[in-house]
Amino acid sequence: MQPVRVHNQFSDEAAQDLREQELVLFTLALRPGLPRAEARQLARATLQHALQRHLGREAHAISIETVPGNAPVVMVGGRRVHVSLSYESDRAFIAIDMHGPIGIDAAAVGHQAEWFEECVGVANEYLPPSISQKIKALAGLERATAFAAAWALHEARLKCLGLPLQEWTNELDTQLAATRGGSICDHEGFMAAYARKDRKNSQMAG
Repeated sequence: MQPVRVHNQFSDEAAQDLREQELVLFTLALRPGLPRAEARQLARATLQHALQRHLGREAHAISIETVPGNAPVVMVGGRRVHVSLSYESDRAFIAIDMHGPIGIDAAAVGHQAEWFEECVGVANEYLPPSISQKIKALAGLERATAFAAAWALHEARLKCLGLPLQEWTNELDTQLAATRGGSICDHEGFMAAYARKDRKNSQMAG
């Protein structure tokens, strides 16, 4: 999958992407040190504004229900709008897909020497063996950057399918094959990625 453009806010260009592709990815700057609860409220308000602008609806016509650990459930006039959010440092990442499930995630690049070694163990436990081997073959900051990129994509794929973080198994490999994803950007010390349902596989299954 080709990288999708990510916008720094819900700008005119972001609104255009949503109109033309019915998909948009954008970030929201957060005040440093902002409590996570307040960050979620701000992201939710921004999400609601974006949908009002795109759909031409009043605020009361858009229902956003959030449950910790799960993607927000957004309903607009009886229609489900799929969204995903992720928070890293002083930025929130928001994805809107008008067609189907989507996941978005951001992971910080660890700079501690201890993490350069520890991330290999984490990769071995949670990531595909082919990816963990590539990470192990690297060193230092290059290894940490590769891990962050792989982790963000893995988490995005899990979010897309509504799955919790779990150890890597052949069963999980089969489940994640129903998704396709791509990197968004290398953004100020962290990596970000998104994932969507593979529509070709879905159509064949149907």
